Amino acid sequence: MRVSVKGKVRKPPKYKNTAETFEFKAAVLTYYDTHTMAAAIGVFWSAIALRGKAYATKKRVVLRWKQHRSRIDSLAANTTTAKLKRYRAAGSAKTLSDDAELDLFEWLVAVRRNKIPVSATMLQQETLEIAKMYDGKNPTGSIAPADSDEVAQTLQVRYAAVL
Repeated sequence: MRVSVKGKVRKPPKYKNTAETFEFKAAVLTYYDTHTMAAAIGVFWSAIALRGKAYATKKRVVLRWKQHRSRIDSLAANTTTAKLKRYRAAGSAKTLSDDAELDLFEWLVAVRRNKIPVSATMLQQETLEIAKMYDGKNPTGSIAPADSDEVAQTLQVRYAAVL
C-alpha cells in the first residue's frame, strides 16, 4: 500500500472479476439446463452465499453466458479454444500501415470539410475498405506486375553498368 504526500492512503484494487474458460462456461450452462440457477451456482461457486450480492452478480454472468451459448459451445467443442478465457478472431486486431492511416485521415478531412458528420460505423467501414485496398499490395495500392522481379534485376544491371 502506497502512502501519498498528503497522508491519505489509497486502497489497493481487489481484482474481483475472474475470467473463466470456455470449457467451464459450457459445463455451467449444461448443468443449468437441468437444474436451477441456485443449484448451478452452489455447485460451481460453493463459496457464494445464496441471495447475496455475489449471487446476483454470478446469476447475471450465467444469464449473459446463456445469451452467447452458441459461441461458447462452439469454442468449447474445439480443443484449441476450450482452454481459452477470451477469443478474438484472427485478423480482427490488425493495425494499419502509415500510408493506410494517412489515407484514412485524408478521407476524414474531406468528409468533415463537406460538413458531413462521421459516425463510428462510417469510420469503421472506411477503415475496412482501406485495409482491403492495402492488403497484399505494394504501398501505392496497386497490384505488383508478375514480372516485377525480372524488371528489378534488369534495372540493377543497368545501374551497375553506369556506376
